Order: sequence, then C-alpha cells, then structure tokens
Amino acid sequence: MKFKRGYYDVFVQTCAKTPSSIAVRHYDNGIYKNYTYSELYGVCEYISQNLQQLKCNKGIIGLVSERNIIIPCVIAAAHKCCTTFMFLDPSQDIENVANDIKFNIIIKIQEKDASTSSELFSKKPDKTVSVFDLEIKFYDMEQSQVNSRHVPEHSFIAMTSGSTGEPKHIQVPIQCIQPNIDDLTKLFNIGPQDIIYFSTPLTFDPSMIEILLACMNSASLLIAPEKPDILFPNNRDHSITFWQTTPSKFFQNSNADIKNKILSANSTLKILALGGEPLNGIKRLKELKDWNNKTKIFTLYGVTEMSCWACAAELDLNRILTDKEVPLGNCLSETQIHVEHDNNENKDTGKIILVSKSRKCIILNKSKGNEEENSLKFLVDTGDLAEVRNGTIYYRGRKDDVVKRFGHKINLQFIESTIMQCPRVKTCSCVWLPKPLLLVVYFSSETLSSQELSDFLKCKLDDKHWPDKIVRVDNLPTNPHGKISKLILSKMYEKVANVPQTLDSLKVSLLKELQVVMSRNFTYDAIKHKDFFSIGGTSFLAVSMCNKLSLTHPQFGKLILPYLMSQKNTIDEIMQLAQKELCVEDNNKSKRKMKRSRSTVESMQDQQIYQSYKKINNDSSSDPVEFIVLWTYDTGKCVDASPTLLQIGFNLYTIVGSHSGKIVVVDAISGIMQGIITLKARVEASVFCYHEDPMTTPCGMVGAYDGTIICFAIENCKEIWKINIKSMIKSKATCCNGLLYIAAYDGKIRCIDIKTGEIKETIQVSDQAISADLVLAKKEYVVLGTLSGVCASIHTGTNSVAWRGTLGSPVFASPVLYDSDKYVIFAEVNGEIHCRTVEKGIKIWKYQGAKGNIFSSIYVKEVDKLKWQMVFGCHDNKVYSINIKNFQPSLHWKAQLTSPVYSTPCALSDKLILAASNNGKLCVIDSENGIILAEYTLPSETFSSPAVYGDYIFIGCRNDHVYSLKYVLNF
Repeated sequence: MKFKRGYYDVFVQTCAKTPSSIAVRHYDNGIYKNYTYSELYGVCEYISQNLQQLKCNKGIIGLVSERNIIIPCVIAAAHKCCTTFMFLDPSQDIENVANDIKFNIIIKIQEKDASTSSELFSKKPDKTVSVFDLEIKFYDMEQSQVNSRHVPEHSFIAMTSGSTGEPKHIQVPIQCIQPNIDDLTKLFNIGPQDIIYFSTPLTFDPSMIEILLACMNSASLLIAPEKPDILFPNNRDHSITFWQTTPSKFFQNSNADIKNKILSANSTLKILALGGEPLNGIKRLKELKDWNNKTKIFTLYGVTEMSCWACAAELDLNRILTDKEVPLGNCLSETQIHVEHDNNENKDTGKIILVSKSRKCIILNKSKGNEEENSLKFLVDTGDLAEVRNGTIYYRGRKDDVVKRFGHKINLQFIESTIMQCPRVKTCSCVWLPKPLLLVVYFSSETLSSQELSDFLKCKLDDKHWPDKIVRVDNLPTNPHGKISKLILSKMYEKVANVPQTLDSLKVSLLKELQVVMSRNFTYDAIKHKDFFSIGGTSFLAVSMCNKLSLTHPQFGKLILPYLMSQKNTIDEIMQLAQKELCVEDNNKSKRKMKRSRSTVESMQDQQIYQSYKKINNDSSSDPVEFIVLWTYDTGKCVDASPTLLQIGFNLYTIVGSHSGKIVVVDAISGIMQGIITLKARVEASVFCYHEDPMTTPCGMVGAYDGTIICFAIENCKEIWKINIKSMIKSKATCCNGLLYIAAYDGKIRCIDIKTGEIKETIQVSDQAISADLVLAKKEYVVLGTLSGVCASIHTGTNSVAWRGTLGSPVFASPVLYDSDKYVIFAEVNGEIHCRTVEKGIKIWKYQGAKGNIFSSIYVKEVDKLKWQMVFGCHDNKVYSINIKNFQPSLHWKAQLTSPVYSTPCALSDKLILAASNNGKLCVIDSENGIILAEYTLPSETFSSPAVYGDYIFIGCRNDHVYSLKYVLNF
C-alpha cells in the first residue's frame, strides 16, 4: 500500500473511517481518559499549521518527548509537512545527536506544569502552543546543511541501544516497516476492539509497531504505568489485549502477578509478543501460565538495521521444554534469513544474515559497517549466531558471547540458558570481564540465594563454565530500550575497593574462595596441613580462584598459583611463603598501630572516609542504600514485638503479635495474609516457631499480657492448645526435649508439654519478673536474665537451676551466645555488659564503656580467630560496637543516632549493620567504621527489632502496622 504523505495518510484514513473510535486511553491517578480519532485529527491539523509556518520542506524533525496522548498526531503532522522525524529522549544528549543528524526543526512536548527550562541549545522556542494538558514548543534550527547520507523520503530515524556496539542512527523508510504492520495485523488478528499497551520507549523502533498497529486498524493505545493491576483492572473495558515488550521487562513482574493477572485463566491478553533480546524464561512461562489461559505467546527477532522485525514464532509451551528449543520462526514478508557457516566451526552453527530486496534502511552515521548494498538486495550481518536443526533455525547468542577462558571456549548464552532451568530464577545475565578475566553471573530471584544457584550450576555445568562470582540483584539493570545492559553490569563489578593486606586478611580471603570453589564449609585449621588437591582442588579451579583473588590482592593471587598446583606445599606453608614474599604486616602489629592513632585522628579519618564515600556515590547519582516499602499490614494497635520468620518449603512467613491481641501470619514475599489468631490481651513477646518431633506441623507459640499461652499451626492458624498461667508474659519462649520453656512476670519458668499444653514443671528462678527472652544453649541449658538483676542457667536434663549470679541492675535485654555456645553475654540496664560461661557461670570479662541504659540486646559477629565484634543500642542515642579479642573488650566505634535505641541491631550484609532508633528511623551503618550510610524513617516510633531475610527487612511500628521493606545497595 502506497502513502504519498507517509503516516499522515494512514492517520487521516483511519480518522475518516472510524472517527468515534477511541484512539488513545490514558490512565491518570485511577481515572481513564479517552481520546477519539476525530479529536486527535483536530490536534494533528493544528500542529501541521504551526509546522507549515516554519517551512520544514524535506528536512528532518526532532521530537523530544516521552510517550503521551498526542504522539500519533505529531508523527502524522511531521510527515504532512516534512519527510523524516526522529524521537529523542528528553534525558539524552540532544546536542550531540543534533550535530550528527542536522535537524531542521525540533519539537519539544512536555506537561504544562513541567519545571524544565524552555531553552534548547541556548535558544528560546520560536512558537509555543498548548493542547490538552501538554505544551508544544517549536524550535527552528535554521539548518542549511543536511546529513550527507539522508534520503528525502517519508521515514523515521531510529537509534540502536548500543547493547551490541556503538549506537547507530538508522533511517527507516515507510516501505521497510510497512510489511511488518501488514503481516502482524494478520498474525495477531488486530482489530478495532483491541487495546494495545503503548509500553515501548519512543527511541526504540518497536514503538512504531505499536503506534502503527493501532492507527492502521482503528485500535486503541493505552498509556499507563507498567503495573498488572492497572493493565488488567476489574473493569475489563480498559484491560489490554496486546502487549509487546522485551523479555527482561516482562520477567521483572513477580510470579504472583504473572500467574494471577497477566496469564491467568480469565486474562484479556490476546497476544504477548516478546522481542529485542533472547527469550530466557520458558520454564517460568510454563509454570505460571494458567492451563485455561488463552494468550498466544510469540517471540520476535529483528535488528534496527532492517527495522523492525525479521521473523516471528508462536510458542507451543506444551512442546517446548527449554530456552534452547525456542525457534526464530517464520520470516516476515520481503525478508529472508541466511545462516552463513564458518568452515572452521560447527557445521550446524553460523552467523545470521538478513536479506531483503525492498526493506532497505540507511545508516546515517556509518563509517564502516557490516551491511552490503547493491541494486538487487540489502544484506545485514546481525552479529548473531544461529543453529540449523532439521530445517529449523534456533538463536545461539552473539558472536561476542563466545569467549576464551583459560584456553577453553565458553558460550555465555549457554550458561544463561542453563541458569534459567533453575527453579525460582526470574532473570539472569552472564558477563565476561576481559581485563580481570572474570566470569560473573547476575540473577534476580524472590527466594533463591547465590549459594543455591552456585550449587545448581556445579551439578549442571563442567568446571570451565563455573562462574567466578554469582551476584543476586533485585532487578537486572536495563538500558533505555528495556534490554538487559551488560555494560552497566560490567561497571557494577569493576567498582571494587582496595583491601589492606595483612596476614589475617589474606587468610580470610583465601579461605572464603576455597569454600566457594569447594562448595563446603571448613575452618582454616582444618585444611592448613593439607595441599590444595587433597581438599578437592583441580588445576582449573586453582587458575580460576587465583584469578579472582588477584582482583582484590593482585600480587597474592599470582604468587600462590604455582604453589597450589605443585601439590608439594600445604595451605599453611603457602601462606607463610606469601607473608615473606609480599612482606605483609603481622595482623597483631598493625592492630597495635591503629590503636595508638585511633584516639587522636579517629574523627578526621572517619570524615575523610565519609567524604570519599560520598564522592563515589554522588558520581553514581544515587543513595548508597535505597529502601522500598513492599507491603504493610494494619494489626489494629501498636506492634512492639519483633517479627519471627519461618520458611516452610518454598514459602517464607512473617509472624508477629500486636497490642490488639492479634497474632498475624503473612506471606513474607507477597504480603498476602495467611491467617490471624486473636487473643484477649496484648502480645508483646516474639512468637517462637517449632517444626520438629513430636509436632507434625509447623507451629507457633507465644504468651500474652493476661498469662495466656497459645500454640497454633502456622499454615492455617488453627489453635492446637491454649492455657492460662495467670501471670504476665513478655518473654519469647524456647524448646528442648519436647518441652516448651516460657518465663513470666512472677519470676517462674513453666515447662510445658509442647504437644498437649500440659504444665510438667515450674521452676522458681527469682522473686521478680522475667522480661528478657529465654535462650537455649548447647541444646541443654536455658539461660536468662531477670528484672531483679539475677542471671541464671537452667539445666534441661534435671529442670533445675545449674547456676545463679547477681548483677547490679535489671536485665531487659535477651542473653546472647557466642563461640559455639561456650559463653553467654548479659547486658544490664545500667550500661554494663557481662560475659560468663554457659555451663558454670564463671565470670570471663566485663565492659563498662556504655554511657547510658541498655535495653537492646547484642548482635554478635565472629571477625577472626578469638575475635568477635558485638554491636548494641543504648539510651544515649548511640549504637556501640566493641571488639572482644583474647577475652578483652575494647571500644571499636560508636555511631550517633537521633533518639534512644531499644531494638537490637542486626546484619544487612557482611559489611553493613541495621539499627532502629525509637523515633522510627532505620539507619544503615558501616560495620567497620560506624559511619551512617543511609536512613529511612518509619511513620511512627518503633521498639521492635528488625528481622532480615536476604534483602528483605521486617519490622513492627507504633502506627499499628508491620512493615516489609526491601533494601537496594547502590555500591
């Protein structure tokens, strides 16, 4: 079909044929606004009149805009008054593009209340008009020059994303993309009743497919946020029927949204077209697509150099088992695919060449390219690889996806396809970093850990394909076109801080890498007298591991490699050689030096570290840590209890009590309520969860203010038993030998049959109340502190007091164990911290450096052999970190918060501590120096201690809600 005035003719014909049909639907704050073709026709003519006054003729118009309701009108007007237009992202470097393209006119479209400057290239707009809620600014560039390669015919200019090389500016004539529109209209059965989701960025050429499919067929475009609840509302009048997107963008949706909304049994989605990058996610589609869902799923393949699509394949999920079985599909009109084989390679695999006699595009910034032009045909070397099997073509990655790693050829696409076979992986990307020679995998998952994925890959792949590093992220970064950006991923890993070298730090680094490559946990002492091969090493693992070590310890990694491979030296001998060769400091000496200088230059050093940290993060223009509220649940009254997390199979549950008497069980990931137990009194204790004999189902047990103790099933919230002991309970229980041990305000501990609720014994520990949680040590002793200042240990074999000690003030904080339960720590309210042995209560050490009352319990982390870091909050608004080395406590750092800290700090990662102050402020603290890196403020006070699972944080608040937050690290 020929159009003398390009897309203007297409648009006008549709407006004349179906003037009352809805052209664009716009979702805005819960309201859908509809615009008919006749309304948009008037806008088109109005824009045309203003353009004609600027005399564009056969030049190029630049359209600076995001997706909005008048885009179809603007491109129609551009073709009426000119020949070529190009979409420009408002955030991109427009001046740089303009120098190459030579625009005659630039049109800038923005909302009326937008605060951006009206100047462009230091130039005021020549004309400004308003349409609906939009402002249109016209800039006459007074351009006499034209791009030397530009052809004055009706077309648009697309820009490649740069994901496969330098970005190109490609002029796409109407006769190149029109065959796509005709074919896809028939293939997808597009008609006036269809609602097409206008989701593709305008600078990505598939956006023209969405616009033209709607305009050619009198269908509607929907402009709305990419949220399933909005795309598939209960009012099906506005529910989409066609969605074209990249696999990366689609698989960012949660499993629940895909299953319950997008591909549900009653979904309105008629066509899901996935293109722009390889489809890695067949397994996930098969698992989530409802059996009765009618959506047809297609994959689209093409390159911008022959815009837009070259072939399409409808997927039969009943027949396709893995990503490797996804075909490229049938060629679209006026397009051919050739697979050109290299004589030296696999005869079935070759590079993909696109061929067409009519679909000829022009690369405007071409110097040297892979496109061949002659009078008969147009060839495009895509840079992609394909395999031909039984006459069917399958995508096999890009040529640069095949890399050499220590003499072995590996295919990154093959690794990605294998990863996607792993249950619970949403999306992934495999990156080869040539400079440090590292193979890094990034993946997103709601529940899978990096270690679990590593174990999976070691079962599925040979060792030359094993990644050096596996990093779990919330969502993989995408470029402006919605494709996974390997460039961003590469830069993410290259930001590695320099690590100071001491003998201990080298030992820790080596041990950590050995545990990763061996997939085993062991101590340094357990392996130090063995050689590398005797603990399971191979030559390839030695090369891979030392290469990774070289990234943080360059000389160390190179030095130890030959010794590891010789099989003549033990691990400890290699470390001694490294110490001599590299002249690294003895850890004890370096620590003494630091101790002398810390008092005089502490604040100056911290300030310098903070300023350099700030500079690094300002360069990336984002906060070091971002917090996202995933869900909240209103319990009816304050939530002072700390949430308890329990994983059952693949489900993670958050269980927490409230002052309203409600005990809520919530799916931790989705926020969906699983059930509620309601008691007559407030619940301030944490729920103790148990899933061992003699209980046949996971259960929770907790006490309330009125003395009620309840045992209930977690999964259905059915009561198993309930008793009342007539004394207030604020302490978390524990269990041993089938007995539940729970403390009350009468100073007694009840021993209760966990199966029946029968009280077997009562142990009188103190005359006064027990408020702190009970803690089980060595599966034999229950340790506790009381409000009368008594600390004690109960022997569960005899249910008698093994030992009892007296402190100087009440104990509100829960006891904490360390060093394999050999020692227990008690923090008394006057600020003193005591360490005793678990079995006999022998005094070991005491710390008296806190300058306020302590209600917080203590977070303990083993730093080195015989060295621990202990972190706690204090009433003086500070968080303290103390080091225990050779049983001697010393202040490590203290961080100033904005109010007292009663909740217990916890770890976010190996380097980060999370602390919550009473005023509701969550602070992320660097565990090494006490610098506060980020803050997030809850709506009200909090006395609840946070619970952390992966990158999820769960915490109660005094605004009656329990919160689920996700944190994102930006460094």
